[in-house]
Amino acid sequence: MNNVKQGTQYPATMVTTGDHDDRVVPAHSFKFAAELQEKQTGTNPTLIRIDINAGHGAGKSVAATIQENVDIQAFTLYNMGVTELPKLNN
Repeated sequence: MNNVKQGTQYPATMVTTGDHDDRVVPAHSFKFAAELQEKQTGTNPTLIRIDINAGHGAGKSVAATIQENVDIQAFTLYNMGVTELPKLNN
């Protein structure tokens, strides 16, 4: 958080964490996201995605892993301005 500078236009950011992470204290993610939101200029969003009853990733169900990846990819594509995905030819 020491490198987050006031008045800087940061890119769209999604912070991900699990509320029971034993490797990275979830409060660090909360504080980082809040700091970035406070000091950000411009209109790029800063969001935090918190997995409930989840740790650092190991033991996460396949469904939860897929949903996390869907959220991350949707956030990324939306903020890159992608409005339509190409059709797949089978």
